[in-house]
Amino acid sequence: MAKNESLRKKILSAMIVLVIALLLIAGTIFALTLRNVTKTLSSSNSELRGTIGGKSSAYMAEQTKNHLLTLAGEKAEIADELFSDFKRGVCVVASVAEQIYSEPELYSERTVPLPDAKNDGTLSIQVLYSAHTDPDDPAIKKELALIGNVQDVLMAVNESQENMASIYVATESGFMVQADYIAAKKFDEAGDLMPLEAKERPWYEGAASTGAPFFTPATMDAHTPRLAIMCGVPVFANGQFMGVAGAGMYLDDMEKLVQSVNLGESGNACIINQNGQVLFSTFGEGTLAAVANAPDLRLSEDAALADIAEKAADGRTDVAQLYVDGVSNYVAYAPMKTVGWSMLVLITQEAVEAPTGQLLSSVDQTTNQAFQAATSHIRQAVFLMLGLFGAAVIIALAVSVALSRQIVQPIRQLTEKVSAMQGDDLDFEWDLNTGDETQLLAESFGSLTHRMKEYIQDIETITAERERISTELSVATRIQTSMLPTSFPPFPNRSDFDIYASMDPAREVGGDFYDFFLIDEDHLCMVIADVSGKGVPAALFMMASKIILQSCAMLGQSPAEILAKTNDAICSNNNEDMFVTVWVGVLELSTGKLTAANAGHEYPVFRKPDGLFEILKDQHGFVLGGMGGLSYTEYRLQMDPGAKLFLYTDGLPEAMKNDASGSMFGLDRMLEVLNRDAGADPEEILRQMRGALEDFVQDAEQFDDLTMMCVEYKGSGVYDLKVTGNTPKPGEH
Repeated sequence: MAKNESLRKKILSAMIVLVIALLLIAGTIFALTLRNVTKTLSSSNSELRGTIGGKSSAYMAEQTKNHLLTLAGEKAEIADELFSDFKRGVCVVASVAEQIYSEPELYSERTVPLPDAKNDGTLSIQVLYSAHTDPDDPAIKKELALIGNVQDVLMAVNESQENMASIYVATESGFMVQADYIAAKKFDEAGDLMPLEAKERPWYEGAASTGAPFFTPATMDAHTPRLAIMCGVPVFANGQFMGVAGAGMYLDDMEKLVQSVNLGESGNACIINQNGQVLFSTFGEGTLAAVANAPDLRLSEDAALADIAEKAADGRTDVAQLYVDGVSNYVAYAPMKTVGWSMLVLITQEAVEAPTGQLLSSVDQTTNQAFQAATSHIRQAVFLMLGLFGAAVIIALAVSVALSRQIVQPIRQLTEKVSAMQGDDLDFEWDLNTGDETQLLAESFGSLTHRMKEYIQDIETITAERERISTELSVATRIQTSMLPTSFPPFPNRSDFDIYASMDPAREVGGDFYDFFLIDEDHLCMVIADVSGKGVPAALFMMASKIILQSCAMLGQSPAEILAKTNDAICSNNNEDMFVTVWVGVLELSTGKLTAANAGHEYPVFRKPDGLFEILKDQHGFVLGGMGGLSYTEYRLQMDPGAKLFLYTDGLPEAMKNDASGSMFGLDRMLEVLNRDAGADPEEILRQMRGALEDFVQDAEQFDDLTMMCVEYKGSGVYDLKVTGNTPKPGEH
């Protein structure tokens, strides 16, 4: 009996060993299969990351380069405009000095005082002499009395430019007439007036030797702890060199301009001069920091940095990659042509690639979720197998074989299909229907690859569409801008009037427009209009309306006839029911008589000489394009020398404040701004109005196009008809 029991135990033990062995074998097979699936999923995920990461990185890099190049160009243009205005002021003084020297009989004698310390802090005129010049020399006195006629121009130019430190005319004979704020600095500690050797100064020597406008390098101002730059322009009279007109300019705005570049914590900007030296920078330290006696970057041991500095010094515009103090950056540079400096804008490569990292993190998360789901399903199958083995040995063996065939083989097939996927080939097909967790795993992976394909296609489609739209809008903006007169002064040979205008569309293109042109030598036509709607449709309607208006005006018709014929032309084919409000006026330059007509446009604002701006409530006709066969009423206005006319579209008074009140800029506030400095020239009036509007709306988004125009009548006696052959015609300015 004992032997029989021992045999049963052996059989039972053998069965148990067999079951355990089978379990171990099945577990090993299952573990190997699971490892293969994991390896395949990981490999596929790496390939997907490479494909998506490459496309996303390339797109972000291209967009960043374009943005940096645009930003560098915009900032360089702003800076160049400041230097250009500064140079223009010095050239004006030089031109006046040349005229005084060339035609002395036209000028009376003017007294120029010596410096007075009591005037310190106030803009004042004074004369300074060289130690080698005798102030009592009759020839010196006579020349000083003559060139003293330039002092009003010196005062006016200095007052008109906020950053100008001083402006002067230094003569070859050894004295200098100067307008500045530091009269007390002209005396030594003993209170004696110090001589001034202007001919030894770099701005004088540079202008004299080159015979052209000359800018000195940026240097620290002798009287204040501020960086400054000087400009000299030679003065000639009948071919003879008489001296140099010069001025000094503080460079505070250059520091502000660099600091205004907003690219987040990873962005920086700097300005380098024509010698490759960093003058201003947002870098606190390192290679591109602004330090005293900065090195010439063109001589840097870093070949890439030296190459960029060389190209920037040559006035080129480009974008490149550069390591700055061990950190990879994208850098764009653009020139300031007036002084030969360049603006550099940088952003780290890490910041550019951050969105790609976030995208890849999302891909990893999706892949991990799919893998965890697959692992969970496989574990459930394992537990099911263990339960069946525990129920019965025979059933467990049969079930283990069946499960092996049912689960392991499809998983191996799934592994083979996944392994066969290479590169951009994300097509996954599963033609088995196992009805278990393996089927769910296959479906999950198929869904994952399908979503990845759609995502890649969406990225490619969106990228292409954005590039197309951006290109088209850029072309449309350039076309619209070219339709408007944007070169000022538009009539450089005319002194009988001054005109300035601007148009800022609410979108890339807009419906507002302005125009001004000479119908003949004695008649100036001015137009300002506002098309209904915004964007591309309004811009197209604007261009058609502008061409028709200009064509009618050039036929010599009156303002009322211009509006009537333009209205009929627009109404003849206005299927979109668009309309345009128009104010048109013709100014007779010999008499100052203005004839105008209004087709539903805003009231003009008129200022008599030495008076204030007032709203001129003229008679409104119906808008153009609303109804054909209409006639319009015109009116006349006398503009005496010094009179001004300010025109605008509704985007100015209807600009809204950025707060809960929703208040508008309004006509009263517009008049208040105009009358703050009613005697200013048209360009300055528009600049002040734009500044007041920006202060009012703050960071509110512009919701309507904004167009302004201002004309000042100066009188017919100041225009020389001998030079009218160079007067621009419509389309030439």
